[in-house]
Amino acid sequence: MLPSVVWLPAQREPDASVWLRAKPRLTLPDVPQAQRVVEALRDTRCAVELSEDFPTVAWRKLLQNAVAGLMVLANRRAGMFRREDVSELALAYLREGLTVARAEGAKLNDDVAQEILANFQRAPVDLGTSILADRQADRPMEWDIRNGVIQRCGRKHGIAVPISDVVVPLLAAGSEGPG
Repeated sequence: MLPSVVWLPAQREPDASVWLRAKPRLTLPDVPQAQRVVEALRDTRCAVELSEDFPTVAWRKLLQNAVAGLMVLANRRAGMFRREDVSELALAYLREGLTVARAEGAKLNDDVAQEILANFQRAPVDLGTSILADRQADRPMEWDIRNGVIQRCGRKHGIAVPISDVVVPLLAAGSEGPG
């Protein structure tokens, strides 16, 4: 078993096809076992990167995934992050997650929240995410491993997570019902 961060900017289309919006890649911890994956994916369309600080990479990706949960709550794609009010909420949520990530040992600088938001703001306005696609198709969502973990780890470290305390139950309700 080897943890990995999957960078697969793909979008499922209504006809069940998948639109790959950029080159897929994996980030793995720089450990001997990772060489098997590097070899298996050599000369494929999937790049493999090794990281000496895997927890930091993983937490950065988690923050990106978590803020995408706001798209589910608004039922909108990436263009929504161009709104000033949404940008302010997203930054506050990212900073909340950043505090938790640092408590968990991630070495992320203060600029990471703004960088993640800027990536969403620069994205095509119609860019969706897997969690949004799941919600729109009325499939269960991966809210717990995207958003719930920030809430749980925040509580574990005694960090107030007021935005998570609103976002997580709403995502859970949207995923599991009732109603």
